Amino acid sequence: MEWNRKKFRRMFPNLFHELEGSKIPTVLDHLEVCRTEEEATEVINYFERIGEITPEYASFLRLNVKKLGIMGTRERGEYERSGIID
Repeated sequence: MEWNRKKFRRMFPNLFHELEGSKIPTVLDHLEVCRTEEEATEVINYFERIGEITPEYASFLRLNVKKLGIMGTRERGEYERSGIID
């Protein structure tokens, strides 16, 4: 079943905004605010446990979290201050 975007937007404005307008944070976004390797491992384990990432990707992240250089690159709450998340 295919929907017309304009009709869908008129019928479900809040749902349309939720699907189109918001950026859903990924595991990498969460790793950016981690300050220690233990925090990063905890985040990776959580995302693996809930099924958001595969075991292979989780293993890759655990082994390379320091090499990726993303830990501590962003402060907590930066998305809200920037207006990215409503």
